[in-house]
Amino acid sequence: MKALFKPTNKSNRIEVVDALRGFALLGVLYANIPFGGNPPIESAYDETIHFLYDFLISKKFITIFSMLFGFGFFIQFSRAKEKVINFNSYFLKRMGLLFLIGCIHSFVLWNGDIIMSYAFGGVFLLLLRNWSVKKLIILAIVFNVILTGATFIGNSAFGWAVYDYDFAMNTDLALTNSYLEYLKMNWITSPWVNFLNDMPLTLFFTFGNMLIGMILGKIGFFNAENGLKRLKRWFVILGVILGIPASYYFHLLMTGNLELDLPLLWVPFAIIVGMLFQSLAYITLFVELYRVKFVKNILAGFKYVGKTALTNYLSQSVFYLIVIYHCTNLFQLFGKLSEPETYLLATLFFILQSFTSYFWLKTWSQGPMEYLWKKMSYSTIKIRK
Repeated sequence: MKALFKPTNKSNRIEVVDALRGFALLGVLYANIPFGGNPPIESAYDETIHFLYDFLISKKFITIFSMLFGFGFFIQFSRAKEKVINFNSYFLKRMGLLFLIGCIHSFVLWNGDIIMSYAFGGVFLLLLRNWSVKKLIILAIVFNVILTGATFIGNSAFGWAVYDYDFAMNTDLALTNSYLEYLKMNWITSPWVNFLNDMPLTLFFTFGNMLIGMILGKIGFFNAENGLKRLKRWFVILGVILGIPASYYFHLLMTGNLELDLPLLWVPFAIIVGMLFQSLAYITLFVELYRVKFVKNILAGFKYVGKTALTNYLSQSVFYLIVIYHCTNLFQLFGKLSEPETYLLATLFFILQSFTSYFWLKTWSQGPMEYLWKKMSYSTIKIRK
């Protein structure tokens, strides 16, 4: 016997999760745009913007995005389990295809890809899908706090050559006037080598967030009927009490105003915990505000981008090439914008993404990349005997 394991349809999607994913993607765009637009023209607001970037944006939204990936895995597995479907072969195929998409993205569009890490980490979620919430919490602490913090200390304080990104080459990439030359230079910098070098820190951090996403799924965090008021209240409280000082110290580290001497080696662990709760506070506030009708009418606009997240994530890289980089010989804005202008440009592009996604979904149920990915992933799956 066989059963069709089809893509999630409109009726069984969780709307607030789609909206939250779209909101997170705006944050990812804000987090990445400085790397696309550097070096910026100096302005009177730069110091304030740098502080707000570290305080409100950096690491928070990619954390949320990673959590939602883990939550998505939980939803897929739960629905496959209900259909008594052999989930392993389906999901491994799906992650293999995602890894391939990430490779193409990294070599052809932008070498700051995160998709390959998601695919790599996603494979290991299979081994943990039946673990209890308690065990997942312990493992999340190990990956997201202990291993990530230790690796960060090793990189920063002890000079471990784990991450060796060539920022000068990144500038050369942005300024080349030929796309073929861009591809050649990108091949020389080798996004694949960057992926392998950066894997320990990125994978520990990303995988830990995925585990938290699984936990949120298992406890029914996004279910409207499941209040979890006390837990959500603590997420917000700890997000303020721990998140604010953590982001402040993170800013000091990023600006070189705090050095990790031996007595301060505890700081990265504290920063990770605080910023983690800050991300959970963002999620909680978004979910709770989504229940307020007039606020929901505003936040619901994010759901169209969230439903087409893969397409929109990749299109952000196309945006860098066409509008900011020089290789397409079009706008060539690299190094010509101040930081406020760079963020304004990113905001306008996200608005364009929102309208494009809205009108696309008026006709089709999925984004183009979502369709291609799922077309190859969702095939006839044999029922387990």
